Amino acid sequence: MKRYLAWVLIPTVAGFIGLESARAEVVEVEASGPQGAGISIYDAGFGLVTELRRLTLAPGENAVRFGRLPRRLDPSTVSVVPLTGGDLVDVLDQKFVYDLASAEQLFARYLGQEVEVHTRDGIQTGRLLAAPDWDGEPGRGRPLVLAAPDGGARMFIRPDSIVKVLFPGASRMAYLEPTLIWRAETEREGPQSLRLSYRSDGFSWQAAYEAIVTPEGDRAHFAGRVVIENRSGGDFEEALIQLISTERGAAEHPRRSAVTAPRDRVERTPLRYAYGEHEPAFEKTVTSLAPVHTYRLARPQTLEHGATRLVQYALAPELPVSRFYVYDGVKFDRFQRYRRNDWNYGTEYHTTVETHLKFENTEHGGLGINLPGGMLRLYQQRDDDSVEFIGEDFLLPTESGEEGHVLLGPARGLRGERERTGYIEVTPLHEYEESFHIRLENNSDETVEIRVVEHLYRWHEFEIVRADTEYEITGPQTIEFRPTLRPGGRRSIHYTVRYSW
Repeated sequence: MKRYLAWVLIPTVAGFIGLESARAEVVEVEASGPQGAGISIYDAGFGLVTELRRLTLAPGENAVRFGRLPRRLDPSTVSVVPLTGGDLVDVLDQKFVYDLASAEQLFARYLGQEVEVHTRDGIQTGRLLAAPDWDGEPGRGRPLVLAAPDGGARMFIRPDSIVKVLFPGASRMAYLEPTLIWRAETEREGPQSLRLSYRSDGFSWQAAYEAIVTPEGDRAHFAGRVVIENRSGGDFEEALIQLISTERGAAEHPRRSAVTAPRDRVERTPLRYAYGEHEPAFEKTVTSLAPVHTYRLARPQTLEHGATRLVQYALAPELPVSRFYVYDGVKFDRFQRYRRNDWNYGTEYHTTVETHLKFENTEHGGLGINLPGGMLRLYQQRDDDSVEFIGEDFLLPTESGEEGHVLLGPARGLRGERERTGYIEVTPLHEYEESFHIRLENNSDETVEIRVVEHLYRWHEFEIVRADTEYEITGPQTIEFRPTLRPGGRRSIHYTVRYSW
């Protein structure tokens, strides 16, 4: 450990009659490299890192250096906790330095020091008097100024006249790696084990899946992996990884991204529900970073800066699958989305019946683990064992024991219509009744069950006062009919809902 001397004034009983020196020792300590790192990677683009550091402190004040840190560390988030049995360390202040973060920082470090400026006309050596600022137009920024050996000064106005600048002794003069420096105090001497935690930008993750459906269509080879990127500027060896899904990250995935249009556009973009969602995809203006789901990787991972690592997360070679069909016919005009008393609200419709592929997330099927949301790419296996790409959709987060499903696209031969047949103000501004007629057609060659989804979007206080087909409540303000249609069959559904507020 290196020791520095600090000179202080010592008063006497007769006042300040002179200067006397006293030794105040500041011990320079180098902390160990990171051990036992754990990283919580958020889908919003950052990570929370926790790692073990060891160091030996001297009684009194210590200057502690922590190296092997990521360049994108946020110094304001650094915290330290002594492990069980450790002494309390009082951190008086800290700073995060990295002189290669920018040319300005390196020039600032060398103010008053010797540098070499290589120009097309030769080499100029001198003490750096002023650091350059050439972000503006050439010739208008702050020049580079050197002190000449003859007592004068040399000024370099244009950056295009300089080939390179050398900084002698940079390994000892400058911080060439990200370094955290503490000024800390402790009462007792001895080794310490600390748990260092901080936030760093530059981490990201996403899940990706693929399913190859057998020719019979009842099973699939299902594989899932997580893609982790490290752009933090640091390397992490054998780190325990947990992946955090947040509301902000979920708001950006394809199934929940808003379909919006500027108000000054003539064209109006309709909004639709996606099956399994309880609200239409309106824009979200405020989202939270609080964890919604947490997924832990089974094995430690080494994450080098700049690397993209694909880690297998789930595998079910023979996952039972099946198809089902959904008619979710309502559309919305985005300019009506908060007008619950508008008689025309929600009367637009479309005719597409959608095909979904579903599976049970259970141990019996080969899974039984919590699956993060991610893009699933679907392939069809042919009789000759070749595969054909069918499509892709976003698989919503699927907990163990739940049913997972993805959208395959429009169903061939199936069609739906949705007509509003009545709207009555039972009690103006307080109670309304609305009636609908839903028509279904099956022009395919197989018997199918169609899940007819109706969203009771006007208000959460509702009552189904009439319905000629059985239904169930499947979510907030959502009901679902499940009629069965034979080949060539037709079916009508009538219902009336009463809202009160």
